[in-house]
Amino acid sequence: MHPYAYLIGNLIFGLFWFVLFLLRKDLRREMLTMSLIGGSLFPLALIYLPDYWNPEYIVDGLVLGIEDFLFAFFIAGIGATIYETLFRKTHSLCACRKMNPKRLISIIIVAITTLLGLTFIFKLNSIYSSYVAFLVIFAYMVYFRRDLFWQAIISGFSVGLIMFVFYQIWIGIYPGIIEHWWKLQNISGILVFGTPLEEILWGFTWGLVGGVIYEFSMGISKISKK
Repeated sequence: MHPYAYLIGNLIFGLFWFVLFLLRKDLRREMLTMSLIGGSLFPLALIYLPDYWNPEYIVDGLVLGIEDFLFAFFIAGIGATIYETLFRKTHSLCACRKMNPKRLISIIIVAITTLLGLTFIFKLNSIYSSYVAFLVIFAYMVYFRRDLFWQAIISGFSVGLIMFVFYQIWIGIYPGIIEHWWKLQNISGILVFGTPLEEILWGFTWGLVGGVIYEFSMGISKISKK
């Protein structure tokens, strides 16, 4: 029905990503790092297919498409730098706060295990399992870095708002696509001006994590940009 819709949606996110990339040269390393990490995790999109949605790809017959990689790439970079861009913040390194990579990897493994366990063992819908997994990482990070709490919260609201605005544009281009692709009978079915509530909440919970995980792992604080 709409084989190019997912790709077009990613191009909208890509435009937003590119604007942030141009505006903040000082954040390009963080943005690219987070985008590449996010893109590498795109196979996790498989968990959403059985119970949450069923998108179409430009190459018919694929279980996953390049569209899944592009979405993960763009949303990771956007989530990582939206707070700094909106509030004109820049980095201040503190080696004493740098997190041991093994501990960070461990909590990410725990979160992925939580995601898979809740979805496939306890049969919780995959989108709700995602929220729990993101919240596990968020709780871990703010336990050790309470100074990152409000940055995470604001990043969450910002990404949630971006998701909502995106859907208003995308639904305008492809009317009826939500009803066609999403398995609304498996979730709340609540639409906010046509946008599934779950998509906004996914953006919020991802923003909680993506907005501060780079700072958390590198021992970075924020100072106002002059």
